[in-house]
Amino acid sequence: MVEICCPSCHKTVKGEHGLSIHLSRWCPKKDSFHDEILRKHREDVDTAVLEAQRRTRLLAEQEQEQIRIQQAQDALRAQCVQEFESMAYDGPDLGEDIVCRPSGLPSQQRRLPRRYRDDPPPLPIPVPNPTLEELGEQSYMHDVVFGPEIDMDIDPIPSPTPSRHAASFVHTQSDGNDLFRQYLDRFPSHDPENSTMLSRLCDGPTFQRKEADEDTNLPASTLMSLRQNYFEPFLNATVWRLMNWFYNSSTQKSIEDLNRLVHDVILADDFDADDLHRFNAQRETRRLDDAPNDPSSSFFAADGWHTTSVSIRLPCEKVKQAEDQAPQFQVEGLHYCKITEVVKSAFEEPAAEAYHTTPYKLFWQPDKSQSPERVITELYTADAMLEEHAKIKSDAAKVPGCNLETVIASIMLWSDSTHLASFGNAALWPIYLFVGNQSKYTRAKPSAFAAHHLAYIPKLSDTIQDFYMKTFGISATAAVLTHCKRELMQAIWSFLLDSDFLHAYEYGMVIKFADGVFRRVFLRLFTYAADYPEKILLACMKFLGKCPCPRCLITKDKIYKLGTKADQWTRNKRAHVDDKRRRWSIDNVRKAIFEAGWSIVSKVVENIIGPKSLVPTRNAFSEKLSQLGFNFYSLFVPDFMHEFELGVWKATITHLIRILFEVGENTVQQLNARFSANVSNLSKLAARDFEDILQCAIPVFDGLLSEPYNGIILDLLFELATWHAFGKLRLHTETTLFHFENSTT
Repeated sequence: MVEICCPSCHKTVKGEHGLSIHLSRWCPKKDSFHDEILRKHREDVDTAVLEAQRRTRLLAEQEQEQIRIQQAQDALRAQCVQEFESMAYDGPDLGEDIVCRPSGLPSQQRRLPRRYRDDPPPLPIPVPNPTLEELGEQSYMHDVVFGPEIDMDIDPIPSPTPSRHAASFVHTQSDGNDLFRQYLDRFPSHDPENSTMLSRLCDGPTFQRKEADEDTNLPASTLMSLRQNYFEPFLNATVWRLMNWFYNSSTQKSIEDLNRLVHDVILADDFDADDLHRFNAQRETRRLDDAPNDPSSSFFAADGWHTTSVSIRLPCEKVKQAEDQAPQFQVEGLHYCKITEVVKSAFEEPAAEAYHTTPYKLFWQPDKSQSPERVITELYTADAMLEEHAKIKSDAAKVPGCNLETVIASIMLWSDSTHLASFGNAALWPIYLFVGNQSKYTRAKPSAFAAHHLAYIPKLSDTIQDFYMKTFGISATAAVLTHCKRELMQAIWSFLLDSDFLHAYEYGMVIKFADGVFRRVFLRLFTYAADYPEKILLACMKFLGKCPCPRCLITKDKIYKLGTKADQWTRNKRAHVDDKRRRWSIDNVRKAIFEAGWSIVSKVVENIIGPKSLVPTRNAFSEKLSQLGFNFYSLFVPDFMHEFELGVWKATITHLIRILFEVGENTVQQLNARFSANVSNLSKLAARDFEDILQCAIPVFDGLLSEPYNGIILDLLFELATWHAFGKLRLHTETTLFHFENSTT
């Protein structure tokens, strides 16, 4: 029989029957045992009652909250109905068959699934303003508001080098896309993201937008220089407004131009129809042509354009003379703006409110348990600008007594010789300057006027042969004319990189920004985009020479290794460097050409500078900025359109079409049938057309050739399309860069 322990006195008894007898007769604690059971039962009953009361109270509170929410919604619906009725809708009749909600408003439209919706992007998280402790002493705030109390035109004296401290970083909160920013030391004093509105992130022809001020796109210096009689040279404000609308609107009138005519001209406060009774457009146009160039007038704003000439030294074979005594040929017609004036105007205009004054690192962290991933999308998020910013902050203060915030003006240059007509020799060679502190999405919009015209390069005049014949008695050879063209380009850039630019590069220049704050701006050159012939001209190299690349010393016989890891190693280890040895070689060769009378294409010259495909021309960027640690070879970034879409891919598709012609059997006709137009002609195609062909080339070429050639061509097209897609990304992460590198090598 099983022994059981009594739960009250813990005495052992035999069986269930024995335990029952023990509890009813012999257990000394039988009364306390029953009391404990009764107490637990009462506690359970009380707990159940309290829980029932709590649930009743919660239900009552929920009912009251629902009633309050319903009342608030009813009030909001009533307000919406009132506002809707007050709009005085004057559109087409909506009919009586529209199903309405009880509030009277039309029923809500069905929403598309999330994968089909184009929801507006989330607004970025505002960056907190820096505190006084972060900004520094009170004198800093005085300089920010009133400007520094020192003479900014004198050459400052370098101060002792301060002690370096460990870098610290601050982070913003994550936005709706799980992106956050990391700044060095402290948050910036100005962050354009704080004033970002949804209308600036979305664009569409049906979007409502705030009417922009008519003077929004004018530089601040222009607005300040306008006199009281702003309508000069016209007789009154009415004619001025009408002519201003005529010249500043588009050539093909649109609805927007009509709105501008009504709101900016006819409804203006100073518009008077009586002034137009004897209006004559020819007379007013002639009045504008005959008016003096007055900077105080809005038609003649002080835009800083100048015209000058540059001179180049002419060499001649077997003519011995010092370089500084060689004949000079004047090239007229250089139209230019000073770089410092262009940058100052760019940072003073209202559009500068969208400039990023402080670079930062952008990170993406969708999973908080994982490490964040670096995102590179703008110049001010790239390592190049971050390193320059840290270098300026860590260097000694070269202007004693100046506590202004330091800002980098990241300069991006473009140039491209352009034919202006299909017939004739009319051409233009502009140099554009963009500010990398501005987002590339804004720079890409023509309405942003982000391209600053810096200069227009003149061509080498045809009269140079007459001048050369008159000076030396012989005509200039093709090698001499090519040398003169190189000299002209470098002479122009040597003129543009003037003393003001060099002073602002090394010591900065004080600019009052659009927000009214003084900051010290340091000029920095980051990129120069041009096609291959212009790159070679700017880099002072031979066109398709022994080392054809302007960034590395890879030779022609090694180009076939392109895409291999050995080629990547060569590009990194044997990059072009502007060192003393290169400059010494150029100086010696030029001395021999001018003083010893050597030919520019002689074997002696070729043996000295030929191995690196150099030419006997001093580089303007090297002459001006090499002593400041600047390597001008780093300027020349890849030109994706010219080098790949109009280069590699155009050559590839051309060769593939040649193969189809060789195969015959109507393969070319099959290729054309798979496109909407005949692609095999490749006639008058732009870069965007070659891009479209590449993106759909794989299914088009599939099956046109037999195996194994079909598979080889499809693999080639896949690799080209993959590499092209990575190169076209506007936003890169560490992962995409890793795959991009793998696709390259």
